[in-house]
Amino acid sequence: MVHGTNDADISDEGTRWWQRGSGFTERLNAELIAAGINAELRHLHWSGANSDHDRLRGAADLARELRTLERQGRRYAVIGHSHGGNVTMEGVGEVSRARGLAGLVTFGTPFFQRRLKLVPLIIALFQVLLGLTMTPLMVYYFVTYWSYLWSKGLNEKLIEPVVLFGGIGALTTWAFWAGLRTLTRHWRVSRNLKRTVKPDDWLVIHSPRDEAMRLLETAAQLKPTYVTTSWGIRSLTGFGTIAGLIAVAITLWLIGDYLTQPLRDKAMAGQFNIGTAADLTFLLILPVVFLIGWLAVWLFARLGGAFLYAFLINRFITGGLIGAAYGGDARDALIGVTRTPPPLPTVTETRIDATNLGGVDDQAIFSSAQDIYEKVLAEEATEGGFGDPDKMWKILSDALYHNAYMRDEGVTRAVAEFLAPRLRNR
Repeated sequence: MVHGTNDADISDEGTRWWQRGSGFTERLNAELIAAGINAELRHLHWSGANSDHDRLRGAADLARELRTLERQGRRYAVIGHSHGGNVTMEGVGEVSRARGLAGLVTFGTPFFQRRLKLVPLIIALFQVLLGLTMTPLMVYYFVTYWSYLWSKGLNEKLIEPVVLFGGIGALTTWAFWAGLRTLTRHWRVSRNLKRTVKPDDWLVIHSPRDEAMRLLETAAQLKPTYVTTSWGIRSLTGFGTIAGLIAVAITLWLIGDYLTQPLRDKAMAGQFNIGTAADLTFLLILPVVFLIGWLAVWLFARLGGAFLYAFLINRFITGGLIGAAYGGDARDALIGVTRTPPPLPTVTETRIDATNLGGVDDQAIFSSAQDIYEKVLAEEATEGGFGDPDKMWKILSDALYHNAYMRDEGVTRAVAEFLAPRLRNR
């Protein structure tokens, strides 16, 4: 069982859908036993944070658990909900041989489409290049120096090439391997999934009324204009004053002594005459320089600079919002979501169009909102009132279609009917 975002708990027993004793696990066990399957329930405990870093850590933990089951020769199935489905996809994709995998079930999972971010890509390419160039060089130096010491009978110094060239060679070899794994990770996950999972062995369940999925699906599609070119013109023009002052400062730094030296000399000599006034006129270059700096920014803003500035600001805002919605804090840029796993788009897909999934309907959502409001008024100053985030989350989540799949008896029965023959026949 792999839970989704904000659904973590340290206990294996409880009322959350994935815990022993919940309505879903009790009904699922009963359905499987009726089909002749006696299953042991295990849980993957991961943070449940809206963080791709944490999801990938959870996937690594899941991969270790599955490798243990493989070594034990056990048959197993994985059930994931929400982003637990992404943890499942990445974790199963890390297992090169999953012969004991009987089936996968995911509920309401917005499967991520991934692309390595620019900075990690550059670092990985540098690591690979470093390994390709430095490792053979260190091997050459090691062999040459070792041979020289051996021929001279300097056996006590043979440790030197081992420590120096061997140590550097080990580091560059590690860099090459780490960079190569980073560059090929998406390919390896996709290859392993295609090799070990048949499309018919993955059941994807989702509802068009799933609020969370619809939100994340539209997050990458919406590209609103947060700022306009006219805003860019106003903003850049506002920097004109700063540009003018910087231009004046640079001018004073470059030729300030030339401009002020005659004035200093006449002041030291006590000469205050028409010549001094003439020397002061040279300082009129400073307002001209200020005006040139201001005009340069003004022209830049109106000759395409404002458009470019607004475009970049819009891109940064959109990227930040998508990153916050997707929890994109790891090495991958999460560029979109799909309703089926990207490496296996032809999996068994079940769309639940019912408007009363798990007892949730539109009226239930309004009733829950009213219930929350009344509880806030009645219990605001008491323990368990508005200040109890766990209770608030429970009330809110119960009113969502996204969290109703496992409360629906028909869905539970469909999962059991899907898994039973696969667990039996493998």
